[in-house]
Amino acid sequence: MKLIQTLIVASLMFALTVPALQAANTAPIHLFNRLRIGYDDNVYQGDDSAAHPKQDSFRIIEELQLMVNLNLQRTYLGLRYQPSVIWYSDREEDDIDFLHNLDVNFIHNFSPSLTLSLSDTLRYSQLPELVDGDYLVRSNDDNLVNSFFATLSYRIQPTTRIDLSGRSVMVRYLNDADTEEDNNYYTIVGGLTVRQQLASLTTVNADLRYQVVTYDEAAVGRQRDSESIFAGLGLEQTFVPQLIGTFRAGVEARTYELDAYDDQTEPYGEASLTFLPSPSTRITAAASYSIYESDVANYLAQNRTYLSLSLAHDFTARLSFYLSSGFTLSNYEADYALDRTLEDADENSYLVSARLAYRVGRINWLEAGWQFVKLDSDVRNRVEYDRNRFDIGWKVQLF
Repeated sequence: MKLIQTLIVASLMFALTVPALQAANTAPIHLFNRLRIGYDDNVYQGDDSAAHPKQDSFRIIEELQLMVNLNLQRTYLGLRYQPSVIWYSDREEDDIDFLHNLDVNFIHNFSPSLTLSLSDTLRYSQLPELVDGDYLVRSNDDNLVNSFFATLSYRIQPTTRIDLSGRSVMVRYLNDADTEEDNNYYTIVGGLTVRQQLASLTTVNADLRYQVVTYDEAAVGRQRDSESIFAGLGLEQTFVPQLIGTFRAGVEARTYELDAYDDQTEPYGEASLTFLPSPSTRITAAASYSIYESDVANYLAQNRTYLSLSLAHDFTARLSFYLSSGFTLSNYEADYALDRTLEDADENSYLVSARLAYRVGRINWLEAGWQFVKLDSDVRNRVEYDRNRFDIGWKVQLF
């Protein structure tokens, strides 16, 4: 129902943009179609044991992509909607997946000093896998994830800005089983950030945030609800025009609703570097460490380390190459386990993907891609696996 409501809202927003598009005397709407044929060597994410055998399968992916970019005098609206259907030749009982990805961005400048920014991301997936930048290991079930972010920015003076921000994240597994309902949660975060530009190439910031995590459908005694306070400092630095870095560090103090567990205080940090060695090449590296919501129902939280590296390069005006990789180390502590028989455990996740795109004509592209996913886990009853997926396809711009 939530998915249907969200899609209805998105459709209404799209319909409301049509008069504005006509008024702006432009048509920044594009529709693409992608048809791919691929091979998946482990559709059930098994470890090749008798209990969890590997199963490979060919697959066909049909995907539409609707993009709207509307620029008015004070307002920007961006929308991207990607529905897709995946058919598997050798996946018994459920050989078709329906996926929905929706991204909406809205920016309005009330005045030169006051700006409102809104963004919403919706993901409906039938694939239990590692996805997106959050690198979340999902349970083996259909799932719905929605993330909403809002920021009101006020520039006190040319070098000083205050951001008042709020964020909500909702994760829902669509199986009614009690074990899945224990994993359903939502997060609400509110915070204040003060940014000060020290020089033309240097900006420092200080932020204070409050977060509430609620597992609203968990069984009694299995609630992992928590409250957290974050305080930290940050730096944004342009070292040279081709090298830009952002850094954040601070402390999180987390309190759990279940009285049997001690409060948890941990440092957090984030760093990213973007390097542009040439107009046709972009390299991005990122790293982070923090307390994070647990992907395993028997632990309250995890201490998560995340590393990523990506490359985008245009060999020619027609031929482009993309490569991305990610590594996550999740540390689960026995002191924060709902099952007191569990011990400390680590879980490593790996993701590597590559894609080559060749523009045949003005509206046609040929594509080839590969993705590798691997999960190594010490957590009891978790199934370790590795998975390769290959695909080739055709992309066309319909309008």
